[in-house]
Amino acid sequence: MTMGDLAAQTALTSGGITKLIDRMDEVGYVTRVPCPQDRRVAFARVTDAGRAKLDEAVLHQQANVRLLFRDFSGSELALLDTFLDRLREDAPGDAPHSVTQA
Repeated sequence: MTMGDLAAQTALTSGGITKLIDRMDEVGYVTRVPCPQDRRVAFARVTDAGRAKLDEAVLHQQANVRLLFRDFSGSELALLDTFLDRLREDAPGDAPHSVTQA
């Protein structure tokens, strides 16, 4: 992804993304790859170490979601998912996974 694409998909400015990618590059989670068609553009590519850290973060997030919703019944989760579906329909970009799949 380009830095501009990353900024568009997050709540960060292009300057904020640049600083974040700088820090992630320093610790080896991403590398910058120049665009062959436009030398003004750089892509952020996730490294193997970055993928491992992301996988670890996903496991922690899933555990946190399970803990958060542990006392909800199946019907309550289904109702919540219905409401979230309504929000997803109006949200730009890809919709996140269902709560019931967490």
